[in-house]
Amino acid sequence: MDPVSPSVTPADEVSVPVNRSTFVRLPASATYAIAAALMLLIILQVVSIFTLRSQVQFLSNQLTRANDSLALVSLRLNLLEARDPAYQATRVAVAWDAFQHQGLITAQNLPAPASGYNYQLWVLDPGALTPYSAGLIHPEKATTFKVQALSTVNPGFAITLEPAGGSSEPTGSILFAVAPGE
Repeated sequence: MDPVSPSVTPADEVSVPVNRSTFVRLPASATYAIAAALMLLIILQVVSIFTLRSQVQFLSNQLTRANDSLALVSLRLNLLEARDPAYQATRVAVAWDAFQHQGLITAQNLPAPASGYNYQLWVLDPGALTPYSAGLIHPEKATTFKVQALSTVNPGFAITLEPAGGSSEPTGSILFAVAPGE
């Protein structure tokens, strides 16, 4: 029996290595206390992880709301100038959201295109070699469009008359335009 703890029997003791050749006998209750402390530590770490995860989700939601607010600030409205005298009565407007790289185009008094042709919208990026196609425009109908990230927040826009189905590059003359930065 250990003179320090007379009520402990060898069955109630656990050997714990101090170094490779020396073992210290701890009472079983000390082993249970160490295990309980480790379990408590693990539980506290799990609670911390869940708390951090909750905080990250909250901050992510706040960031999304802030980004939505920035979208309103970055909204730009452009009126495209008619470059062809036959379209002087037509009014074309582009609302451009530079934050989300998308826009809405509306046209008033845009005549139907000639048979076999479509109007096509182009986004003019000074940092690109060629304009980006933003799709076909339908007379008297608002059309939404989205393009890849641009080198500028203030691109230009142009409308051409292209063969039915559109083109990968402008082939027709420019009917309406606004230069980048305007």
